Amino acid sequence: MARTLSATIQSLIAQANSSVAHLLSFTVGATTYRFTEGDGTFQGLRHLGNLYLPHMIVNFPVRYTQKLRTEPLTIELQNIDLQTASVLKAEQTAIQGVEAAFERLFLKVNEAVTLFRGPISEIEIDERRVTLTLVGDLDPTASHVPQRKYSSLCVWDFTDLRCGYTGGVDPNDPDTGQPFTVCPKDFLSCVARSREERFPGFIHVTRDLTDAVEGQVRDKEDDRVLGDYDIYDDDL
Repeated sequence: MARTLSATIQSLIAQANSSVAHLLSFTVGATTYRFTEGDGTFQGLRHLGNLYLPHMIVNFPVRYTQKLRTEPLTIELQNIDLQTASVLKAEQTAIQGVEAAFERLFLKVNEAVTLFRGPISEIEIDERRVTLTLVGDLDPTASHVPQRKYSSLCVWDFTDLRCGYTGGVDPNDPDTGQPFTVCPKDFLSCVARSREERFPGFIHVTRDLTDAVEGQVRDKEDDRVLGDYDIYDDDL
């Protein structure tokens, strides 16, 4: 997701000494939690009418890029009061998966830029500290993505739950009049078994297309050269 900056923010970024603060916010149910940097010794700060409590520790470099950060982001909240810790602990399961926003606030103009936005994947809580791990929506290293092979044939096991063929319910083998016991796993076979809606293959993937993309599979013997052989005097 590309972002644009206002002319004011661009001007402040060009100034090496522009004062900034960082903001973290996430919502669980009807409650929105807001934190900013600090050790809890001051009252926090307000932005857009909302109070951000001073408990966040930012111990990593935070840089602005034209795209949202995608690698996991770990943030610590320290010296939180016991009541807040107990509430977060009670909602620990509910917190996992909610979206959090991490922003940079330019104090001079009271304007914020989002540096990171993504779900909370992990949360650790004790009496005085909370550790949150956020993952970007587009981070392949932090997300569990279903794996699927591309093939012109069906990849399911015949009659399993993903295949769904049921003997005595779905069409029988016309050659025997009995339920099918095997399946060639091509699309026409799925049609004959009334399972075409379950077919997971790519019918447009052909051998010619595979060879064009991956290259023809050569026999290992064709690739061997003299250096692959061990030659001894007895062989001469």
